[in-house]
Amino acid sequence: MLNKLVNEFRDKKVLIWGLGMEGNSTYTFIKNCLPDQKLYVCDTKIVNTSVFKDDIIVDEKTLDTTEYDIVMKAPGIKGDNLKGNISGQAPLFLKYFGKNVIGITGTKGKSTTTTLIYEVLKTKFSSIYMVGNMGLPCFDVIKHMKKDSVIVFELSCHQLQFTKYSPYVGVLLNLYEEHLDHYDSYENYKTAKKQIYLHQSYSDEAIINYDLKDEIEDRENITWINKDIYAKGKTLINPYDSVELESTNLIGSHNMSNLSVVYYITHVLYGVTNKDFIEVIKNFNPLPHRLEIVGDFNGITYVNDSISTIGQSTIQAIKGLKNVNTVLIGGYERNIDYTDLIEFLKTSNIENIILMYDTGKRIFRELIDINSTVYYEKNLYDAMKLAKRVTKRDTTCLLSPAAASYNDFKNFEERGNEFKRLARII
Repeated sequence: MLNKLVNEFRDKKVLIWGLGMEGNSTYTFIKNCLPDQKLYVCDTKIVNTSVFKDDIIVDEKTLDTTEYDIVMKAPGIKGDNLKGNISGQAPLFLKYFGKNVIGITGTKGKSTTTTLIYEVLKTKFSSIYMVGNMGLPCFDVIKHMKKDSVIVFELSCHQLQFTKYSPYVGVLLNLYEEHLDHYDSYENYKTAKKQIYLHQSYSDEAIINYDLKDEIEDRENITWINKDIYAKGKTLINPYDSVELESTNLIGSHNMSNLSVVYYITHVLYGVTNKDFIEVIKNFNPLPHRLEIVGDFNGITYVNDSISTIGQSTIQAIKGLKNVNTVLIGGYERNIDYTDLIEFLKTSNIENIILMYDTGKRIFRELIDINSTVYYEKNLYDAMKLAKRVTKRDTTCLLSPAAASYNDFKNFEERGNEFKRLARII
């Protein structure tokens, strides 16, 4: 398979577009396999000519993707209507190694689910790798792979957009309106996500949220999340077995639902024992910025859910936590629909709703005549000063922005880290 993959590039006019982690990985992979081949490289930033002195640097402003035999596009580069042979690491990896892959996608929950599957399967398999958003670029593990290696692959919509291949196990956890700053429409976003199962054979495993049943083309071999596999309290159930968890640090019904997916894949499909599964889940801590308990300061428990970029995830966070007295919401405006979140807040028992940034302004205008006290502050610092003042002791203050972090923060991690810092010092 390696030779077939290398032949995708051999004696071809190859453009590497985007020189971040994946782009540099692709460049290194091709140069290691084809050291004498010239490559074309392009990036939004100025390219270091000393690093790529033996290659041809392309100006992005004059880029014509149809001039190349293959364009290895970085996932984050917007391109709904690109022409030519647009590809990337994920499409080619799935083409040649798809039978080794457990692929996980969804608007929310994919990082935690991916990491859990990887951690559980490590109890049984030695040749196992986690790649994608939560791991290495997939090309980096090819040299280490064996015929029976297991690859746990977190796949974003951007990685799936141009693929014509699907993994052996394809998981679609959920779909919500998201990334409309990247796609021309919600339909295009959904189409990208559906590539996780659209190219599977009938011997493959498609695991899809039952809420999406009306979105999915008629297939007989789908295992439905929240119908065939589901959680009832701390008991995880599927048609073949069930297990009761002794304990877990994960909070909320959405996490329990995702755990039922992890259990089905690792136990039913890959044979991990219930005992090993229970032990891993008991010791697993939530990933940073995902309902992360920061600590108790002056009688207030602070919880960091900075990963929340849509209304539905904020709703899940509030439902999953006990005793939320104050919630901080708002961020970068992408014109997503907040109807469900607004209706939820209108009927919630939260005493203090602190709104911030551009989306906070929009939500603020909709929250009138409700029992909660609604505030608007221009930034996170001012919002945290207010939260310290109005939040009751022995209750929870939650950051769950329901919006992206752009303009004000580099990413959701920086926003979450700032929340944690402010919780400690204000």
